[in-house]
Amino acid sequence: MNNRQAIGSRLKELRKRNKFSQQQVAENLFISQAAYSLIENSQNGVVAEHIISLSNLYDVTTDFILKGDKHLIRISPYMGFVPYIKLAAHAGFIRNMTKSLAEEEREWYRIPGYNPSQDHYLFEVEGSSMVPTILPGDIIICQNQPKINSILDGSIVLIITKEALLVKRFRKSNIEDEFFFDNDNPEDSEILRFSRSEIQEIMMVRGKITNVLIPHHQMASSGKIQSLEESIEFLKKELFAVQKKLQKLGK
Repeated sequence: MNNRQAIGSRLKELRKRNKFSQQQVAENLFISQAAYSLIENSQNGVVAEHIISLSNLYDVTTDFILKGDKHLIRISPYMGFVPYIKLAAHAGFIRNMTKSLAEEEREWYRIPGYNPSQDHYLFEVEGSSMVPTILPGDIIICQNQPKINSILDGSIVLIITKEALLVKRFRKSNIEDEFFFDNDNPEDSEILRFSRSEIQEIMMVRGKITNVLIPHHQMASSGKIQSLEESIEFLKKELFAVQKKLQKLGK
């Protein structure tokens, strides 16, 4: 079987497997049903543009259509791949948000044990506003959230404005169409306020990938410090209660 016959045979098999008619495939390629029939019957060759369209239609590689190679992996969310946006690409991502970037214009990665959908992204984090929850250089796994009012108070989110990408903690607001965001870093107590119109997109942070490992002795020290802080806070409350009682007795 020559190459043209093999391609025609594979296209016919793919069409039947996906339960398409020749007319449906032809419309996808913007050609007539008769012209497409000649391709399947090996009387006409298939052009590069149609190979790419058929690859997308059947979710297979172009190499499979051309050579029957089943060992190549197609890069797409359906195969477990997530697009990765580095720090240097943040500005370009904001600028091109309304456009769909081609697969080759992004870096794509697979995360073991993680099954993404089309609205998942990986973002490299800049700044220390969410330390210790999220560290500079961490990579966060985000999912688009079209309904801002559905976000639970205290959730970590990625906010996309016209100027920047910001990782913050979401806070409910009593003001209609206005939202508050704060930081986890105790040294950065700034609270941001955005109206709905200022937010281009908001994404839920579903997880993170970090290259920082905390030594065991630091974890133990951290636990002791937290326990000490809780004890001090309790003593402050007790002292305040005693002072109030003394003030009443003084009257």
